[in-house]
Amino acid sequence: MSRDIGVIEILNLLGKLEDEGAISSRKRFIENYIKILDSLDLVTSDINRIVEAHQNAEEKTLFVRAYGDLVNRLAELSGMKVEYIKYSNRDKISGIWYAGENFELKVAAIIPTDHEEAKWISRSALLILPEAIDFGRPFVTVEKLTEFFRLVSHINLPISTLAQVLRVDDNYDLRLIPVMELIVLAFKKQLKSKVNNISMNIEWSQKELEQLFETLKLPTLYFMKILLSGKKTAYEIYEELNSMLENDAHEKVKSPMAVGAIMGALSKHYRGLKEPLVERKGKHYIINEKYKDMIASAITSIQS
Repeated sequence: MSRDIGVIEILNLLGKLEDEGAISSRKRFIENYIKILDSLDLVTSDINRIVEAHQNAEEKTLFVRAYGDLVNRLAELSGMKVEYIKYSNRDKISGIWYAGENFELKVAAIIPTDHEEAKWISRSALLILPEAIDFGRPFVTVEKLTEFFRLVSHINLPISTLAQVLRVDDNYDLRLIPVMELIVLAFKKQLKSKVNNISMNIEWSQKELEQLFETLKLPTLYFMKILLSGKKTAYEIYEELNSMLENDAHEKVKSPMAVGAIMGALSKHYRGLKEPLVERKGKHYIINEKYKDMIASAITSIQS
């Protein structure tokens, strides 16, 4: 796009950014200017101008709001779906970023003037700052975030997977997924064939489930079949499992403790690179509802 009129000139023309009303100044700024920025470099160049203007401005609100909207555009250009949150929200969130079905990240893109500002921002949000300042909580700088998005664009992995490293919660199972996938990608020749056969997508396909189930031992296969009828305790699974194994003249499992071992053996087949098929909540084992129909179909296909 033409750079004769830049972001500062546009903001001077608008005078202020407000998001109330069907044709608000914010909507015009996003639709008629921000959405036209089609590269990370154009966006970061404007962010630098905004930060510089913020330092010299008496009224800083205009530039803080524009900064948050421009940071949202970085995520859009990386392939994420972005919800631009109203400026007046209590948690000081500037946007929510979505990638795939399982990734949602609240972000608070701010140009801080003092450390007190961070106290009012939701603890579940990732701070995105123009420069590194110790706030005593997770943050990322625009420069490093842009480098990350630029690098991601050159790697053939889903953005929903790689974006997991930006999470601010303590679910390190999810944080480890992109690291493990990159290891598989870089060292696939050295890894076992079972790992190589798993796709880089954390979601299961019907074909992948059928291939997995063909490798399962009978107790594990029946374990999955039992859970299709609903959540079960280890003892309930133990009793049903032994009844089914007895009918097939197969060796029974020795105790309810074997159920935990069966679940562990199941997860080892996909090495933590895929979404769990079974979860344990309290005393109950529960099948992942997302894959219930696919699992039932895979079991029927194997047993037919």
